Amino acid sequence: MKTAEQLSCEVDSWIAEEQLPANAALKVIRTTDPDFGLSQDEIDERNEFIHWYLSQDFLPLLSIPKTQHESDFFIMECSAESSEYTAFNSHDFQDTLKPFDRYGYAMKKVLERVKDLAIMHSCISSPEGRGQTHQRYLSLIDSEFRERLLSYVEQRQKAKTDERRFSLKGRIAEMNRRILECNKIWERYAPWDS
Repeated sequence: MKTAEQLSCEVDSWIAEEQLPANAALKVIRTTDPDFGLSQDEIDERNEFIHWYLSQDFLPLLSIPKTQHESDFFIMECSAESSEYTAFNSHDFQDTLKPFDRYGYAMKKVLERVKDLAIMHSCISSPEGRGQTHQRYLSLIDSEFRERLLSYVEQRQKAKTDERRFSLKGRIAEMNRRILECNKIWERYAPWDS
């Protein structure tokens, strides 16, 4: 027979064991789990069958060949693990790029210069400085548009075919539109003249 002291030690050790946290290797078994009672191979086979069954709806889309991207001279081909990988050399970024419009870019820069000159003109208080800035604006318009406009008008007068006259008429209209656009920007940002 056990003494009271031995029973007290057993009870204390039992209480201490109950207070210990559960072992990390223990796993809760749920009988409602769809994987209950299946081996890992059986689970993989079932998931593969489900994947195959669901992909049958997408077979027409999957049969379309994927376009191969040609490597561009300016953008390096890099994998995501490479240290040179950035968002700008990925195919997602390249697909969103449009062909570079040199003429549109040049016109945008001319309009920015007109805006800068107009703002400068409105900020200058001396009449001499304002006159010089206005003269710079006029020389910019002359060099960018009026000289070409006059050459197109001269070519149109000398043109022998109606087709050539019509194409030159479009170019003349484009130059006039650009000059009017520059004048609108000038009037907006440099509204008062002295």
